[in-house]
This record gives sequence, C-alpha cells and structure tokens, in this order.
Amino acid sequence: MSTSGHSLKTTTPSMMLSRKSDIKSRLSHKSGTNQQDYVAPQDLDITAITYKFYLEEYRSYTPEERVARLATFDAMEMLQTIEQIHNDVATMKLENYIMVEFLEKNDPKLLIGLRQRRTSIMKRLQNKQRTSLHGSQMMSSRKSSSKRSIPVSTSHLASMLPAGVDRRRGVEYKLNYKAKAEMAEKRAAELEKRVVDIERNAMLEVKQLRAKIEELRARSEETMETENNFMLHFLRDENDLAFLESATERQIERKLRKFTSNWFKNARALLGTMKLTIVSLQETCQQHRADLITKSDLSGILTAVDFEKLIIKRTELINQLEEKNIHMAGLKGVTGKTSLAMTEEKQAMMNLESEMRTVLNRTEEVSRAISKLEKEVAIVQLHNEKDSVTLDELRAQLQEYEAPSVSEYIERKEEALVLEKEEKMLHRKIYILNMKLNNLIRRRMRISEF
Repeated sequence: MSTSGHSLKTTTPSMMLSRKSDIKSRLSHKSGTNQQDYVAPQDLDITAITYKFYLEEYRSYTPEERVARLATFDAMEMLQTIEQIHNDVATMKLENYIMVEFLEKNDPKLLIGLRQRRTSIMKRLQNKQRTSLHGSQMMSSRKSSSKRSIPVSTSHLASMLPAGVDRRRGVEYKLNYKAKAEMAEKRAAELEKRVVDIERNAMLEVKQLRAKIEELRARSEETMETENNFMLHFLRDENDLAFLESATERQIERKLRKFTSNWFKNARALLGTMKLTIVSLQETCQQHRADLITKSDLSGILTAVDFEKLIIKRTELINQLEEKNIHMAGLKGVTGKTSLAMTEEKQAMMNLESEMRTVLNRTEEVSRAISKLEKEVAIVQLHNEKDSVTLDELRAQLQEYEAPSVSEYIERKEEALVLEKEEKMLHRKIYILNMKLNNLIRRRMRISEF
C-alpha cells in the first residue's frame, strides 16, 4: 500500500516496538545521542481516512450491506491503519502531558528552542486535496463499479470555512525535538529523584517495621515462655488437675500469688542486669568520647605509625572477641546440657514423688484394713469365749446326764444340731478371718520392705 503527502504509512508490529523504544530512550538518555534516531509522528488526515473507507456512506447502509461491505476490506490494511493511529495518539499524549506539566509549573516564556511556523490555509487544503484524490483513485480502481470517488477541490473546502476566518492565521509556536528531549530528560530526572526519595523513605520504614517485628517476636516468645511456666506451675500432672478441681479460691489465690512473685523476681533480676549493662555501656561510651576528644587534640601530630598501631590493636581485640564468643558458645552449650539434665532429673524426682504418694496411700489403706480386721478378730474371740463357756456348760450337763423323755430328747437333739451348725459356721468364719489377717500381714511386710 503506497501513500503520499500526509496520508498514513503502513507499519508492522516490529516498527511499533521500535517507536516505543524510541520514546523510552528519549525519556532516559541525553538528547544529543537520541536526536538522530527519533522519528517524528506524522499528522493524521482524518478527511482522507473518511473518504478512504467510505465512512459517510457506511452509516446509511443496512446491516446486510454493512456485512457485505466489510467483507471486501483488507483486514491487514485496516489493522495497520489502527495501529498507526494508536501509536501516533500515544506519542501525542506523551508530548502533551510533558508540555502541560511544564506550562503548569513554569512561565511559557522560558520555553527554549521555539521556532515560528507559518502555514497558509491554502497550502494545507492543497495537501488534503492531493491526499483525498490519491485515496479515491486507489479505491475506485478496486471497486470502480460499486463506489464512486469524491474529489474535493480547494474552493469547496475553502467555502466550508467560516466567513470571518482570515486566510492567514496567527503565529503558531511548536517545540522542536531538542526542546522536547530536554523537557523529557528534566521530567525523567525529577521522577528519578522522587523514586530515590521514595526508596530511601521505604528503606527507613522497612527497617523500623523490622525492628518492630523483632520486638513483637521477642514479646511473643516471652509470653509463650511465661505461659509454659504457668502451665508447668499449675498443671504438672493429674494430681494438680484434681487439686485445681477440688481446691478453694484461697488455695488457688495463694498458688497464683506464689507464681506471680517468682515471675516478678525474675523480671527484677533481668531489669537489674539490663540496667548494669546500660550503665557499663554508658561508661564505655564516655570513655570512648573522652578518647576521641583527646585524639582530636592530638590529630595534628598523629602519624601513620599510630594508625598502624591502632589497626594491630583492633585486630588483637577482634581475635579476643572471637575467642570470648567461642568460649561463650561453649558455656551456652554446657548450660543448655545442664538445664536439660536438671529438667530430666526434676521429672524423675516428680515421678518418684508421685510413686511415693501412691505407696503411702496404699499403706494407709492397708493399715486401716488391718485395724478393722483386728477389731473384728477381737469381737470374734469374745464370741468364741462366750461359746466355749456355753460348750463347757453343755459338756457338764452331758456328764451329769439324766435320761430325758422322748419329747425332751427330740428338742435337745434339734438344739444340738442347730448349735453344731452354728459352730461349723463360726469355725469357717474364724478360718477365713485368719487367712485374711495373714494375707494383710504379708502385704504390710512387703510394703515396708519396699
């Protein structure tokens, strides 16, 4: 597709990318290195585009005629035209934005690189006429039977102007490419300065937020440690849980006060350590400040040898610090192992205490059972003594036996059978109680041996 004058030129996507890169380079590089690569945006001739695609007649078509008309167009040609329009519009928007911002902040008289451009209306109309005639000839060659070309004369376009418009317009001013590049560079420098300020403020805020995060993390760890200590203080085992369920408010309050007092003691000790550290740091700072003041007085007579000595001393101090750090790491490891061993021993002691409580409870239960059985044995022995007295009386009666009558014999026989049964039952009870007593005595002896 060939065009002339101010008509649109076809561009490919690679050409569009190159123009975008030119725009970016004008904003980021110096004007001297980019003036040769810059391609000026072309003026759009809306009248030629309108006649080229028959837009006036297209509005009067029916939907079927519009579909048929659109089917005859070259899709690539229309796409390239639209891309060219978008590219030119984007370039003009960028230039307009830079110009408006400059004029809002500065006096228009400060513009550098202005050149006066005088163009007559007749020259512009002749260019439009030449473009419209060329476009209409091309479209008529493609669709000569269906569509007509619309030639536009200079007199016709001139008659479309208002009556009061002069043939020669006033003076127009337009920035050249060097001035545009300088304004774009100035704007880019301002943006870069703002970006640097924003980055600096953002880094400061990030550091502050990181410090707050570290502080919150330390607080969270302290809170979790306090919570764990609180749980260990109140809920070490099932017995503590049973104690909490059955304890009174005064007992719980006493235990809570004990935990709180211990916690405050630890906090006071930590605060004392921190105060001592702060005092030592303040003294060290004062000493260093005094040394700096002294050295500032002697700065005129200091030589390179003094700096070498300072470097050697600094190296020695760094080595000593590393040795102390290694020693501190070893001490921390030993302390950690010791605390772990103490925790294990404490857990073993707590287990032994729980077992001892269990054994004591069992011993008390066995002692109570033995005392109860001893009381029962005493009662049974008392009954046995009474029964033995009754038995002696019966034996004496049997020795002085007088033959009773049949009815008395039967009664006595029945009484004897009943007494024999009771005697057997008592013997069995005595035997069972003796067995229980022996078992309890054995259990008590085993518990005492354990």
